[in-house]
Amino acid sequence: MDETTALLKLPYIMPSQAQKHVTHNEALRMLDAILHIKVEDSGRTDPPDDPADGQRHALGAEPAGAFAGRAGHIAAFQDGAWNFHEPRAGWVIWDAAAAALLVHDGSGWVPAAPDPETLPLLGLNTSADATNRLAVASPATLLTHDGGGHQLKINKAEPDTTASLLFQTAWSGRTEMGLAGTDDFSIKVSADGALWNTALVADRATGNVSTPARLGVGTSEPLATAHVAGAMALGSAVTQARLTSGTPGNAGRVLSLIDPAAVIRVWRRQTAGNSATVELAVGDGSDNITDPSIRRWDFGVTYNTNRFEFRYLTGTAQVAMSIQSDMRIGLGTQTPHASAHLEVASTSRGFLPPRMDSAHRDAIASPAEGLMIYNTSTHEPEFWNGTAWVGMAGA
Repeated sequence: MDETTALLKLPYIMPSQAQKHVTHNEALRMLDAILHIKVEDSGRTDPPDDPADGQRHALGAEPAGAFAGRAGHIAAFQDGAWNFHEPRAGWVIWDAAAAALLVHDGSGWVPAAPDPETLPLLGLNTSADATNRLAVASPATLLTHDGGGHQLKINKAEPDTTASLLFQTAWSGRTEMGLAGTDDFSIKVSADGALWNTALVADRATGNVSTPARLGVGTSEPLATAHVAGAMALGSAVTQARLTSGTPGNAGRVLSLIDPAAVIRVWRRQTAGNSATVELAVGDGSDNITDPSIRRWDFGVTYNTNRFEFRYLTGTAQVAMSIQSDMRIGLGTQTPHASAHLEVASTSRGFLPPRMDSAHRDAIASPAEGLMIYNTSTHEPEFWNGTAWVGMAGA
């Protein structure tokens, strides 16, 4: 049979062996040296000057003096002499000088646990894997400042790779925001985790923001590229008080449509009191747009009827022109006579036709029959009867 144990190499007491107590005590001495090992340090090459009984060291690669030839061994000072023990894979020691737990991997001493700064995987209340090397299962995750601000940094290697936040339902993607395949910031959404729709893109070079889909403000079901449900305010000096009272800010705004078929549509629900109009105003320094001194015009379809009107607003509305649904036109009246295609209504002004002398009259090319002018040479109104100009002074 073997004379030592397989793992710790403790000496057996052999049959017919004399002085068996010596072998037994040697085994106890070895156990005392190599069980629950605490070493003063690891990597030592020179013996200490005044070792204490029971003091142990993990020797380095090229020890000298009393340690010579014992590279990698455990040196234990017992009964006034150094004893050496060759470690085997799996032995564990506590390095008091480094305050570290070390394990022998068959070649040398290595940390029993990875350096916390370089952990390959970390799972908190769940399992991490090769892709999700940091995994946390928790009702919430808190990242807070350390005396100042706090940044969450997501770094990618190349412009065509991804650095983003992915929101999932049952492990299926629903929303992704960040740099997804480009260096432009985008927000994407998905109903099934397979087909993705881009909702918003911010250009990295210009800062311009675009939405490839429809944009709804005040509605979740936009009917056009941009759909605003409710009131919309433009102006750098807009306040809630001004919105409530109808007063504007002090900065003008311009709305431009550039398109071969540009159309602005103002819709109204056809009920009493509703209008579909566009109002234009020029202030005099007052913020109160209802003040009669503010010069205001509007045009559109008023609530009175389906006629189109141009109105001047000075406390009360003055109709400048109205166009009826049957194309009758009234100047200064909302209700041109049913028999007139054009009615000019006034009690203080007259109708002034085009005025010209005879030379300018005769220069009119191909006058239409019934064309009327006032001739300043003859001082009378005239009309073209199809062949000649006829004066109306004696008519």
